Amino acid sequence: MNVWSVDIEAVPEHLGTASSKYLIPKESLQAKTEGTYLALVSVFEVAGGSTMAAHHHPTHEFWFVVQGEAVMQVADEARRIRPGDLIYTEPGTPHQIRVESEETFRALAFALGYPGQGSQHVDVQLSSVDVG
Repeated sequence: MNVWSVDIEAVPEHLGTASSKYLIPKESLQAKTEGTYLALVSVFEVAGGSTMAAHHHPTHEFWFVVQGEAVMQVADEARRIRPGDLIYTEPGTPHQIRVESEETFRALAFALGYPGQGSQHVDVQLSSVDVG
């Protein structure tokens, strides 16, 4: 599972007037995402105590957690995620989110799609695994 956290050192930029935390190093995913376009940007929520249905889609999807904690399962790997984490799921990889607390989980999602494939999701069955 690809998860990066903002708990990294910031890099000063713009003549020292701003700083950046590169969760994904510049151009590091260029080869993997070559030929894509920005398919969607959304903010989504999963209610406390519930599980988002497992699904997959033909896009590269990135989720930046802004509120709440949850268990993110991608294929056969599960990890706890929290605000400041960025999660990446490759096209066609099943994933789901389980919110174990009563707090609403909220994330910013954006996806890169390939021309002609769309960004539709396909609901699937995914057997839960323990957090690694």
